[in-house]
Amino acid sequence: MRPRRTRQSCGSASSWFALMGSGIGDEVVFEAEHADEVDQEPLIGFAPTHAVDVVAFCNSPVDHVVTALLTAAVMDLIGGIANVELREDQVPIVAGLPGIVATVTDPWLAAYGSADFLRAWVQQPGFRLLK
Repeated sequence: MRPRRTRQSCGSASSWFALMGSGIGDEVVFEAEHADEVDQEPLIGFAPTHAVDVVAFCNSPVDHVVTALLTAAVMDLIGGIANVELREDQVPIVAGLPGIVATVTDPWLAAYGSADFLRAWVQQPGFRLLK
């Protein structure tokens, strides 16, 4: 079974949600997509078994804010921790925000945080998600 994807219109671009993991989508795809990540259990307190990807194929500042806030709203419904890739200059900005659970530098810069973390981050000057 392939991951379930839902597409929404975003002007001339689109966005999608992908659900995968045990009983939803392809477990092999889930494991392959997370194989190069660090062991998350010591960082966030559990080993993830499912993933919900919220992706916007739009690039304006408002698109980044809407994507982060939509992710936070989904997290309010189903729980979980957001894994957000960072630029080097974003690390000190997110480090002190509420809801931050952990940051990592290997294999890439990333922050793990709650829905409150995402809401706090979007309020920071220059907020931007990585593509």
